[in-house]
Amino acid sequence: MAKVVGLTGKCCVGKDTAAGFLAERGWQVIDVDKTGHRALQEEQAALEAAFGSAIFHSDGRVNRSALGEIVFSDTRKLRTLEEIVHPRMRAIVRQSTEYYTSRDVNVCINAALLFPMDLHTLCDYVLVIRAPLSVRIKRARGRNGWSLLQILQRFWSQRGLFPKKKTKSVDMYNVGNSESREALQRRITEFLTMIERQG
Repeated sequence: MAKVVGLTGKCCVGKDTAAGFLAERGWQVIDVDKTGHRALQEEQAALEAAFGSAIFHSDGRVNRSALGEIVFSDTRKLRTLEEIVHPRMRAIVRQSTEYYTSRDVNVCINAALLFPMDLHTLCDYVLVIRAPLSVRIKRARGRNGWSLLQILQRFWSQRGLFPKKKTKSVDMYNVGNSESREALQRRITEFLTMIERQG
């Protein structure tokens, strides 16, 4: 029977790298960030009403950088954005998960907001990727070119990603990613081998 793994972690811990390892083993990865891009385009009228026309490119596409500057510096505006796009994102992820599992394909839901969006309820297991703050800041500056203020704003916005108490609805596993890519791959392989043996 197909399995569903929720892959989560805070900004710059290496979720996409971990997702790539699952894809190499034949898992279908659902990138929730990409469903968010789709939801942004589908909810343009509501976004314009909430944030104005300045968040759009000249061709009508949502300017995600401009929108990000607005919402990641204002908690209320971030909540407004989530109220607009999260319901559509949840529907897309649920439909995709049901499609692949019905065809006996293992699914990885790659989502920083796995718990806040209640996507963990679709999962058999949750894999949490972790890395020290200093490592995450270094990665953010090297990968995204963010200023320290932008990094701290983004990190602060994610402070409530995980439940304060261990949830009983799904098995959670932690994997550290402060070393090499090879070390992360080894830990991911060990995790997948373990859950595959559980049948």
